[in-house]
Amino acid sequence: MRRNFVYFSALLSFCLPINELKVIAQETSEKKTTIQLTQTLPKLDRSTEVAVGMYLIDFDDFNEQEESFTLDGYLFLNWRDERLAFNPSQTGGKHKTYNSGQIWTPNVSFLNIEGKREAAYKELKVKPDGTVYYKEKFTGQFNYELDLKEFPFDSQKIQLILTTLDDSKNIIFTVDKTKTGKSQDAFLAGWTIGEEQANVRTIKSDIEEAYFPEFVYEIDVFRYSKPYIWNIILPLLFIIGLSWTVFWSRSFESNTVIATSSLLSAIAFNIVVAEELPKVAYLTFINGFILIVYIFICLVVIYTVVKHRLDLEKQKERSLKIDRVARWLVPVMFAASNIGLLAFFLL
Repeated sequence: MRRNFVYFSALLSFCLPINELKVIAQETSEKKTTIQLTQTLPKLDRSTEVAVGMYLIDFDDFNEQEESFTLDGYLFLNWRDERLAFNPSQTGGKHKTYNSGQIWTPNVSFLNIEGKREAAYKELKVKPDGTVYYKEKFTGQFNYELDLKEFPFDSQKIQLILTTLDDSKNIIFTVDKTKTGKSQDAFLAGWTIGEEQANVRTIKSDIEEAYFPEFVYEIDVFRYSKPYIWNIILPLLFIIGLSWTVFWSRSFESNTVIATSSLLSAIAFNIVVAEELPKVAYLTFINGFILIVYIFICLVVIYTVVKHRLDLEKQKERSLKIDRVARWLVPVMFAASNIGLLAFFLL
């Protein structure tokens, strides 16, 4: 009896290490499989094609001074990973749902984002054939380059640039047209939202021999210019038109009051509306228009002094002749100057 017990104990002590080795081997295998699914590309022998879609929900902010905008949108990605294929009859479902980190996903990020994008939620589903669908609702603040030369008749091209740290040898971007668009309820105060478009491109690295894919979502926005016409351009036209009444008046005192009042009115008006104008280092259309108004009002002031000088020198006939010419020449020159301004900035 004692001998049997000794044999049993020896056999048990021999089998336990074997079982432990099996458990360790199984855990190692599972860990290896997990690493392969989460960190290894679906296709090692060729590039993985990732279809990208972008959908604009709405704008939250549009800051021209900081050249940034904040928006809400959807990001869609889909690709094929045959390692995740399954038999729906065995699982009892048409798709499987995973959490982030459980399977491999493209390491994508926005190139022109400020800070990190905030994800309201993420959805990761896999179909029986191994096609993976990723959906994310995000909010982010992005930067862009403003071109305000045509202000207030300008339009801007807003871009969202999605890229990946994976080389284009490993990942290829394509446009998912079915998931790219914008909401009809999208609104941006002071702007009209135009059509959107998307394209993909490959960018060469500046520091190494590598090429990286980029997905570019673009949407055109057009400034609503009528408020600037009514509140800035037309009032200045009234001021410059008032200054031209000196061409019909023979009173030096009246002409002096009209000319100086017009100049001071234009200066005061510009101070009031300065906050509405873009603060940029280059000349814009509206800056050019205001400058032309200043120049012609200053010419009226000079003209008033010259006409008074002629009257003092008893050259009234010459003064009257200059008046008759100035009545049509000055408005024509003003119109021609603004036509040239329009052609330079807008055509």
